[in-house]
Amino acid sequence: MGKMKEINDIENGVVEILVELIDHHVAWAVDNTIIDELGGDNFTDAIHQIRPNVVHKLNTKYNG
Repeated sequence: MGKMKEINDIENGVVEILVELIDHHVAWAVDNTIIDELGGDNFTDAIHQIRPNVVHKLNTKYNG
């Protein structure tokens, strides 16, 4: 396996782990909040808004 392929495989593995962690922690963070009280599509929309914002903030933290 070439170096770049191995790096790509490692990155993909870490992404999968981070996606699971982000989903878990978003669910934990909204527990017992006003977001948790939203129903149906409103709850889903809020979660879908939170996830990319978290990723954006991580990107900004590491890349300025």
